[in-house]
Amino acid sequence: MMSKIARRPIAALFMMVVLLPIADAEAAERRGFYFGADIGVSVPNDLKSTRTNNGIGTNCDQWLTADTLNDGTTVPLPLEQCSPRDLPKRATKFDLGTGLLAGVNLGYAFRDFRLEAEYFRREQSGERSALNVLGDPKQAEFVERSEKIGDFQADNFFANVYYDFHNVLSANLTPYVGVGLGVMRVQMDYSGTSIRTNNRATLQALGRNRNAAGLASLADEVLSDTLFGYQWIAGLDYAWSERSSVGLKFRYGDAFSDFEDGNNAWKPLRGHASTVGPPGTPGAALPIRYTIRAKDLSFFGISLNFKYFFDM
Repeated sequence: MMSKIARRPIAALFMMVVLLPIADAEAAERRGFYFGADIGVSVPNDLKSTRTNNGIGTNCDQWLTADTLNDGTTVPLPLEQCSPRDLPKRATKFDLGTGLLAGVNLGYAFRDFRLEAEYFRREQSGERSALNVLGDPKQAEFVERSEKIGDFQADNFFANVYYDFHNVLSANLTPYVGVGLGVMRVQMDYSGTSIRTNNRATLQALGRNRNAAGLASLADEVLSDTLFGYQWIAGLDYAWSERSSVGLKFRYGDAFSDFEDGNNAWKPLRGHASTVGPPGTPGAALPIRYTIRAKDLSFFGISLNFKYFFDM
């Protein structure tokens, strides 16, 4: 369900559309510097996140008390067989939810073109996703496996160029199109939860060290990355007065590359520090880390836009 903070900009957009026909303004082809502001909503596509664990399996965990498997193997296995490695990746989709988009811009208009420097922020609430995979043999080992991405924020700094279609619809209505290139500073809260079953017989049947029963692996990190991005823009401005205008702006934006934040420690890993072995053992010098990669940072935005022109 759309949040209250998202419904307010939509209500403002609706009021603007209703009031446009009754506003009175002088037709003017604006030139010179202007200042602008946007308030609206952003609607992201599903974020596709992949966690890569540079770690070890349960039977290599040197922190756990020794156990004997059904085939007679003693675990933990020798350290030389247990160097951290990239374990299988898991991709998860997150619906980040409709959120707020707000920004300011400074531009210069000449003839039918405008050049503009723009800053805007978009915020999305995020989602928790359960990792229940049918047919996954590891599923019986856990009572809970989930990931969450929350408090998604993107600070965007763009240089835009626009073309205004003056006097196409009317003297006061000016449609326009534009394109922008810039930098996105993306930040998100990431958490992951993996809790093993307390049933030691289940772990024994799966060939796992039974002393891992009930232990939890938890991730809790604020992830960030800086990416280059682009946006396509279209809009419609109405000349509200000689120096000011109000309008609707539509945009589609995305990053050129994937988001990545790595070398993050588990807090804890199977109930202990994020290393292969405890302090005072060779395994203590082998850290276990995970990396989060996310793609499809694309979004749609609709906003109410105000402009004030200093020169005419």
